[in-house]
Amino acid sequence: MKICHNLYLGLLVQSLSEVTVLAEKSGVPREAFLDFLNSTVLATDWVKKRTPDMLSMDWTPTFTTELLRKDFDLGLAVARQEEVPVPLTAGTMQMIQNAIGRGHRDDDFLSLFEVQGDSAGMKLAPRNA
Repeated sequence: MKICHNLYLGLLVQSLSEVTVLAEKSGVPREAFLDFLNSTVLATDWVKKRTPDMLSMDWTPTFTTELLRKDFDLGLAVARQEEVPVPLTAGTMQMIQNAIGRGHRDDDFLSLFEVQGDSAGMKLAPRNA
C-alpha cells in the first residue's frame, strides 16, 4: 500500500510540475496559476501545503528524490511481477533519474519542478508567496 501511495505522490508532483511550467512559460505567473489550481476541484491539501515551497523553490527535504527513486524501483518491480502496465510511472521514473543526475539526490522530490523547468529551457526563479 505504501509503495502505491508513493508512486501516486511522485506522479502528482511530476504532473504538477509539468502544468505549472507550461503555465509559467505561457505567461501565467506561477503564483496566479497555483492560486487558481488551489481554488478548483483539483485542489489537494498536499499541493496547498507545498505551494509556498514551489514559489520560493525551497527544496529542503521532507522526502528526498533518492527515497522516491527507491520506491519507484520497488513499484516498477511489483508492476512487472504482477504484469500491470504503468507507463506514467515509468516516464516519471525517468524524470526522477534526471533530477538525481542533475544534483537533486538529497533535495526534496519537489525539485522535480526545477528539473521540469530546465527541461523546458526555463531558468525558474523564486517568487514571492
